Amino acid sequence: MQKRRMLWLTLALIIVVAALAGAYVLSEDGDENDESVDLTRVTLFMSYIPSVQFSPVYVAAERGYFEDEGIDIRFENGNEADGLERIATNDLQFGLISGEQVVLARANQRPVVYVFEWFHRFPVGVVSPIDQNITTPADLAGRVVGVPGTYGASYMGLHALLSAGGLTEDDLGELRSIGFAAPDSVCAGEVEAAVVYIVNEPLTIVQQCTPVNVIPVSDYATLVSNGIVTNEQTIRDNPDLVRGMVRAVRRGIADAVDDPKAAFDISVKTYVKDLPDDQYATQLQVLVNAAELWRSDQPGMTDPDAWTATQDVLIETGLLDAPLDNLAACYDMGFLPED
Repeated sequence: MQKRRMLWLTLALIIVVAALAGAYVLSEDGDENDESVDLTRVTLFMSYIPSVQFSPVYVAAERGYFEDEGIDIRFENGNEADGLERIATNDLQFGLISGEQVVLARANQRPVVYVFEWFHRFPVGVVSPIDQNITTPADLAGRVVGVPGTYGASYMGLHALLSAGGLTEDDLGELRSIGFAAPDSVCAGEVEAAVVYIVNEPLTIVQQCTPVNVIPVSDYATLVSNGIVTNEQTIRDNPDLVRGMVRAVRRGIADAVDDPKAAFDISVKTYVKDLPDDQYATQLQVLVNAAELWRSDQPGMTDPDAWTATQDVLIETGLLDAPLDNLAACYDMGFLPED
């Protein structure tokens, strides 16, 4: 009897050891360990290239905020239009996308939904050399103004400023398409003013050639800025995943606003690689500037009036033919934490 009991104990021990060994092999070969088996892999799309301007999501990844929500996060950068189309077709579930692109997509029957406001102040403005004395929208009358192109957030922001100054595009001396080369165009004297992203391009112009004046669009108009965008299928099939993404990003933004230097260090250590030493101070200032756009008493909350204003400007510019039947379908603030 004693021998039989010892035999069963030995067999049980062998089974346990084999199971543990199998789990170890799965961890090594399956690119999953026993602590991450239950995580949902999610790719967050972001435009442009890896940048300190995305530091909140880098912070959220490094500090485990996505993992706390059951998310195994990946990041992808690329063309915004391509990313938005992939979200619309559910090839991707989440992206950081400009608000006006959501309106245009919904107008074209794309089922995308904005669930979290990233910047709480529109990040576009007009920059000019200080000796041009362009300090208000009305000062743009008769001036040669550069814009990336007659599309997107920059073009929409310019029209909002012109409207605030009682001007139209026809009141400009010339509207010149310059691509994303505002610093070079301003420093070369090819334009008297240029539409830019205010967190970084004015700094570049100051470094390259001249002190500047900046007219932020947000001082004159409340437009929808970038935000986390998903699609109707993800909202329908996995609302808890949407809530988790929102909570994780919200925590990352709070940390970046509270301590931009720590957020910067995380970004350049792992995600924004090969940053030249002489760019560290400038890029830290870019992050500090971005933090002022993230700052809000209601993080993530969007303003319905801003959507109406954005739609109005899109119609004025000819980028949108007519008002949407249901503008409110563009956004859903039901995934924000209740606090």
